[in-house]
Amino acid sequence: MGVASFGRLRDRTAASSCGVPVSDDARKAVDTALQDRLRPVIVRVTGRTGVGKSAIVAIVESTRLDADGLEVRVREDSGVDGTDFDVLVYVIAGAVSPVDTEFLASDPGGMPNGTVVVLTKADTLDDPAASAAAASRQLVRTVLPVMGATAAGLRGTGPSGASLVMPDARAVAASDVGPADLLTVDRFLAADIAVSTRRREALIECIELRGVALLIDVLRQRTALSDGDALRALAEVTGVDEVTASVSTAVSTAAAGRDADLHRSLQQICARYRQVRGAVESYLASDEAVAADMRCAAMHLGVPIETGSEQAVVEQAALWKQRAAAAEESEVRRSALALCRGYVRMLHK
Repeated sequence: MGVASFGRLRDRTAASSCGVPVSDDARKAVDTALQDRLRPVIVRVTGRTGVGKSAIVAIVESTRLDADGLEVRVREDSGVDGTDFDVLVYVIAGAVSPVDTEFLASDPGGMPNGTVVVLTKADTLDDPAASAAAASRQLVRTVLPVMGATAAGLRGTGPSGASLVMPDARAVAASDVGPADLLTVDRFLAADIAVSTRRREALIECIELRGVALLIDVLRQRTALSDGDALRALAEVTGVDEVTASVSTAVSTAAAGRDADLHRSLQQICARYRQVRGAVESYLASDEAVAADMRCAAMHLGVPIETGSEQAVVEQAALWKQRAAAAEESEVRRSALALCRGYVRMLHK
């Protein structure tokens, strides 16, 4: 993240340059730019009342998100709070409502990769994939179906806060409980099996009845599965992996965008305050700043950063130099030059 470089930039900014004192305005401008870069990444989870936002918040909070070392804060609201945010997770349940359409049509997340739309309570739908596809067409955005409450329960972050007791789940799977017994909570609790009512209630409280039914099915079909593999199989069915991957990508993109914003701000400061020009230019030429520019460029162009042999790095540098020369759009040209510069810096390390 370059915190050490930020510290050096602050120190050099505070010192006079060529005998010319640095103005308070110049120091404040640099400090403000750095504070904006280092502030927490805000993930806003919102949607209509009763759609299941709390389960999605629990899932996001329990996910290891790549924010380039920045703190990530998750905030839940009902859609009327205008608080600034970096990533938007919008939650719907069932059919798309006019409220959903109006909210998302206002483009509250800015760039499309800053917004993740989730269709939760997927376990209550006859065909979650078809429902999500229909919602995607209506909203002109990708909508991801997820069994939110079950997924949160699997992570021990559901309403009960308890972890799933796998011996009880295996005991139910080994019993004579049938599909009819899993249609309602009352039938499941009344079934004649050697698992106490309280322990059955605990299973439902953790992953809900639909989750229990799916887990029983997994355990019966693949009896040799370890507990870990069985839980991973259930997690896959919930759709949580796609949701967390999308949120993680959005957070990474937001964190990388901070570097681009910082560098633009520093260039403007550099042009306005000549006393800090040396300090700013020194930072922008540092390994950390060049690497940050490279990450932003790769994200902008949607390409990976290749880290192979020295010959491969040489070829990438030459390739992006050629693409920069051929680019007609200024943003593409700048991104290609940033990639070329990054590969060249790799060679000199």
